Amino acid sequence: MNSASRHERARDRAAIAFSNAGHTCTHMFTVLYATAVLHLPQVFGLPYGELLSLSSLGLVLFGVAALPAGWLGDRWSQVGMMVIFFFGIGAGAIVTGLADGPDMIFAGLTMIGLFAAIYHPVGIAWIVASARKRGMSLGINGVFGNAGNSLAPVFVGVMIDYFSWRAAFLIPGVVAVLAGVALLFSWRRGWVADARTDRVPPPARDPGDAYRVFMVLTLTMACSGFVYAGLTNTMPKLFEMGLGDGSVTSYTRIGLLVGIVSGSASVSGILGGWLADRFSARSIYIVFWLLQVPLLFVIASMAGLPLLVVALLALSFNLSFTAAENMLVAQYTPARWRSLAYGAKFVLALGVAGLTVMLAGWVFDTTGGFDLLFVWLGSAAIVAAMAGALLPGRRRPVIVRRKSTAVPAGAD
Repeated sequence: MNSASRHERARDRAAIAFSNAGHTCTHMFTVLYATAVLHLPQVFGLPYGELLSLSSLGLVLFGVAALPAGWLGDRWSQVGMMVIFFFGIGAGAIVTGLADGPDMIFAGLTMIGLFAAIYHPVGIAWIVASARKRGMSLGINGVFGNAGNSLAPVFVGVMIDYFSWRAAFLIPGVVAVLAGVALLFSWRRGWVADARTDRVPPPARDPGDAYRVFMVLTLTMACSGFVYAGLTNTMPKLFEMGLGDGSVTSYTRIGLLVGIVSGSASVSGILGGWLADRFSARSIYIVFWLLQVPLLFVIASMAGLPLLVVALLALSFNLSFTAAENMLVAQYTPARWRSLAYGAKFVLALGVAGLTVMLAGWVFDTTGGFDLLFVWLGSAAIVAAMAGALLPGRRRPVIVRRKSTAVPAGAD
């Protein structure tokens, strides 16, 4: 391997490392508030549902702003957008941690959502172009994202119990800003760079399928965002209510249990990457969506250990097809438009999360539980499974049979 090839591989590894770190930050920062809000009614004297809804605009922007972020990633710079991502999401967390009332919390959470929107269209496009083993790289990237979901509730619980709820936002905010400084320095030194062409060319595609794939993924990603946001943003409250038999006595324990479930479920991302290299995305979609359906319909009525098991399985199945989904987008989109395509895909998927949080808060304040919400989540899983059946399957090669002829001795 010559020096140019070694340098290229080193830059690809650096790109993947920063992208994985960004994925952790994205998912950690966007769910910090889901655990912190359990404590904030005691601080600000407002009901849980009203405080939970303060994150709604940020979560809507988490999706809606993905489209312009993707466009800028294609037209300007992937690395430059990731630098802005780290600085912006860190600043939003710091503003939230310094908040003296609901208005400032709202502003900080809105900033977090706005800048978090950069990651999925830009960071995933960056890793797809840089990776040589695409399926496994995306699977590992998914694990890093879900590590953020796992760390957030544990970290927030410890901060609330032993320090301050403000530290749960200030410390990650400072770390994100430092990551932005490191990426900017690496960019200036040439250690990382934009990836405009795929390291591994995508397989041949049928252009006629591209529109159908995009329309189906738009619907299934909206359903996925609805279910995922419903699960992750209500899980701390579900555990607080369903495990209120003495096993949950502090925010740290609630966070630890949520972290264990989220962390264990993240392993399914690697499984999903492995499956994406071996089976059709259509099959993966249908199977894992259908597996979620019965779990979503019963989770709100569960308690104790069964609640933990059902939550683990539901979240695992929801994460299992992510790699296949992103590979489909890569397969049917030219590299020069890929960030924009990911941005469009995530607009509904992530934008619907903000509406989900508002809906969850309203359902809880109105009914005192989440039963109705999870009926809707289960119904969304059924719709997604039906839509998945419309995805193009893996085509088998056409075998042309010829009349047998005598083969000369010694011929291959």
